Amino acid sequence: MKTNFLLYLCVFIINCGYSQNGFYKDSLTVLADSLHVKGEYDRAISIRQQAINTQKKAPKDYQAYLKAKYFHTNSSRLEFKSYNYHNPDKSITKKAREQYLDSALQSVIKARDLYINVERPDRIFQYQLQNRIYHQTAYLGNWKHALEQAQLGYEFLKDTLTSNDKSFVDLIYDIGFIYGKLGDYSKAVDNYQTSLDLYQISIGEKNTDVAQAYNNIAVEYRNLGLRRKELESLLKAKTIWEQLNDELDQQFLYRCYGNLFYWYSYYGDFDKAEEYILKKNQLRTSAIAKKANGFLRNKEEIYEDQLSEWYDLMLHYSRKKDTNKTALYAENILKTIDSDKKILNFEVNILSATLKSQASLIEKSNPEEALLMLDKAIDIQKRYQDVFYTKPFAFQLYKVELLLEAKKYLEASLLLKYLNALNDNEEVSSRFKLAILNAKTAQYLNQNEKTRNYFDTAFKLLNNSNHDIESIAIEDLTPLISFETIDGFLAMGDYYTQEYKKNNSEFDFKKATHRYLLASKIYNQLYLGQRYNESLFTSYNAINERLLTIGLEKPNDVILLSKILNTIENNGSKLMWSKFIFNNQRQQLNIPVIVANEEESVKAQLNFYQNALINSEENSEEKIILWKSKIYELKNRLSEIQDSIREQNKTHYQFNVQDFDIANVQKTLKEGEVIIKYILTDNYLCSFLISKKQIELLPTTNKTQVLNTLKSCLNDLKQRAPNYQPAFKEMKAVLLNQIDYQEYEKLIIIPDGALYYLPFEALFLEEKIPLISYASSLSLYQEQKKIKSTFTNLKVGAFSVSNQNSKLPKASVEIHSILNIFDGKVFLNASKEDFLKNANEFNVLHLAMHSKIDEVHPEFSALNFYGENDNQLFISELYNETLNANMVVLSACDTGTGFYENGEGVISLSRAFNYAGVPSTVMSLWKVDDEATAKVMTFFYEHLKKGEPKDEALKNAKLDYLKNTDDDLLKHPYYWSGFVITGNTDALVETHNYWMYLLILPLIIFGLFIKRLFQFFKK
Repeated sequence: MKTNFLLYLCVFIINCGYSQNGFYKDSLTVLADSLHVKGEYDRAISIRQQAINTQKKAPKDYQAYLKAKYFHTNSSRLEFKSYNYHNPDKSITKKAREQYLDSALQSVIKARDLYINVERPDRIFQYQLQNRIYHQTAYLGNWKHALEQAQLGYEFLKDTLTSNDKSFVDLIYDIGFIYGKLGDYSKAVDNYQTSLDLYQISIGEKNTDVAQAYNNIAVEYRNLGLRRKELESLLKAKTIWEQLNDELDQQFLYRCYGNLFYWYSYYGDFDKAEEYILKKNQLRTSAIAKKANGFLRNKEEIYEDQLSEWYDLMLHYSRKKDTNKTALYAENILKTIDSDKKILNFEVNILSATLKSQASLIEKSNPEEALLMLDKAIDIQKRYQDVFYTKPFAFQLYKVELLLEAKKYLEASLLLKYLNALNDNEEVSSRFKLAILNAKTAQYLNQNEKTRNYFDTAFKLLNNSNHDIESIAIEDLTPLISFETIDGFLAMGDYYTQEYKKNNSEFDFKKATHRYLLASKIYNQLYLGQRYNESLFTSYNAINERLLTIGLEKPNDVILLSKILNTIENNGSKLMWSKFIFNNQRQQLNIPVIVANEEESVKAQLNFYQNALINSEENSEEKIILWKSKIYELKNRLSEIQDSIREQNKTHYQFNVQDFDIANVQKTLKEGEVIIKYILTDNYLCSFLISKKQIELLPTTNKTQVLNTLKSCLNDLKQRAPNYQPAFKEMKAVLLNQIDYQEYEKLIIIPDGALYYLPFEALFLEEKIPLISYASSLSLYQEQKKIKSTFTNLKVGAFSVSNQNSKLPKASVEIHSILNIFDGKVFLNASKEDFLKNANEFNVLHLAMHSKIDEVHPEFSALNFYGENDNQLFISELYNETLNANMVVLSACDTGTGFYENGEGVISLSRAFNYAGVPSTVMSLWKVDDEATAKVMTFFYEHLKKGEPKDEALKNAKLDYLKNTDDDLLKHPYYWSGFVITGNTDALVETHNYWMYLLILPLIIFGLFIKRLFQFFKK
């Protein structure tokens, strides 16, 4: 709360010279008021005593006013002395602090009692007294009484000051703060939001009071389960404090960084979380460099900060599944806090939360021990409930979960009965969870009617509309955007799916579908559109599995399947899609030189520090921390620049994420073309078959069978096993036997999981091979298809490398053969600089060189250019480039392979070129043979020259290779099937069918002759 609030009000009174009660102030009182404002309380008290002595003949009301002023100043003096508890130079004990505050409170109460009977009281002064009463009461920890006193203050001010007056707004803010301390988070949010709206009118957005309101409202949003709103408010607070860059605000920014660390860790973006813990530590180090404790004012604050950091790191590493570090931080907390003694407010919260977290780690391996640990946490919460307003309710809800996990359904039912009686006092997120747990417990006890009622109760709690729950959309729901809400809706859907399968009730089927689709909409609002992480993927996968389950119940319902497919696609990762659009479409823009130059400068610095970090084996920890900090800073700056480019060019960019609609993709498909989208869930493989007029969801295949067959198949392929056919036939049966693929001329494969590593072409063996291409997602494929070839000035930039360390003897032959077919330029033994300087001069880029795959740190995978120093072009660098090419051919080993990341796909070099805006890539799936590669690539460009689409040209190049290879061993799919094409497959060269004109011309001449002949005979 704002401790200097009183000073601003006093200035107002002194400037007027009169009090609202109509008395003219004596000169001593005016002087004392000015000293009070300056904080010179001892002198002010002395002057006030003189004023009392000299005004003994004044009216009684004025004498009462002067005495009240005396006790008011005395109260402020004593309160000020209590602040020494937070002053390292004048440290006092906690007991002394409480004594000062208690004396201050008694003094200001005496002032209020003296002034209460004044006939025409000064309402502003009355509020000043009330302001100190509620502050001092709050500082002593009596938050309920503080709220009563603050509300009395509100009554004094509401008819005295306008709603825009800062003093009035500060009071509303303070009431919000008190509600937060009392655990009434909804009222806290209401007051904070009102104060925010009024602050913006009275003092503007860029003010530390506004930032504090944003930061505090974010904490309450977390308590309410409104996780997306929490993040939005924290980012606003951070931006204001960083822009103000005031040393006095560093302590607030420090806490804001801690809150952002906590949010991103919850969300699963561990890199972003660690960026904020690094920023937080740097801020603390910088503050400590200026004074001993930095902005932590005494041992208690240092202690609280240490415990809070241990707790946050414990949660963070438990989410990262780092059990050693989790145990380390938990042990630190449990050893440090002695729960047998009287403990402080923050100790209560951190200790009980740590015990709860530890219980969650052992709930499956040792449920009984987990329950004992949780009971201890609940006991601590209950013990301090009346002292610190702790809320054991959330801990008791978790106990119900543990009891259900341990199959102690009757115990769970009894505890729920107790919690149901307390339900009305809890926030909506807790009541929602309680209703879900009631429903699950009733479900386990086969109480069907109760289960339905409780699930409906949970749903109705979030209904913000007047609509029936069966017809409401995401817009009608309370914005309780969190993983926990998603789990609740999935639980509802699971129950109704189970009931549908039992009773074949169409009503239950619709309810299940509705709940699953709402879960997916909530997920979509939680997902920030950036890189996927394990937390997101786990939730995404759970939703998909449910949607596919209901889809398989009605595999011919095209409307339902379209909804499911659109939902899955809309919830998928948007990262590569958004990067491709940004880099591809920016080629059409005239970006201001100053912006372009800054962007290039930031990219160059970012590449420098990323390379330094990659090669940091022998550098100090201090340097590594510095480089990481620089990388975070530069990435954020680059993102800001690119966001501004998007904002200024809205007509070119799809600035907001558009909802995907499969119907739009179907319109672009030709007859004879089909998309096969595979989805691997936890248990099975599913596939969608999408043609111009039809969508089918094919029956599932056991996931274990798929992966075992795939492993055998890839092993035979890469080991060049002579008897590879049986494994390939089995793989084909698993993936394609449910599809009448012979009806189609072209297959577009959207793989999932380990299927990314399989060339489907190899499965057809002696049969006619259809045209095959690949895409990483339907939404990206849709955008890549929109890119049209210009058919003019086609130039190939061919870059090759063959040296002592990485010999590719046929690389030179390969690129010279290509340049005999197309115009362009050869860069033999090309350096990284050669490529980056010249790449944007060509429509097609051909790279014949070795690559390095780093499966531990995928962004460190690289193309190996010529030279000993700075010769590697890393994926992380390509992410920062913008390339104009229509196609990149990566005639290098393993350019399509790499680490598979759930939700993102394979982090490969090919993917990096998609990031850079290239709509079509040809890549290799393993360490390809040098000589075979040279032959396939030469044939490929010959067919491109004929005007064939890229997928057809690649297929024909492979067939030509097989026709022109006599050695049966070299006909093994290892040699020819490793190259695949992704994205846009349109032809690069326009075909002119002159022979058609030769056929048509005689027909035209013959027609004219017949016409003339007819006219002749007519005469």
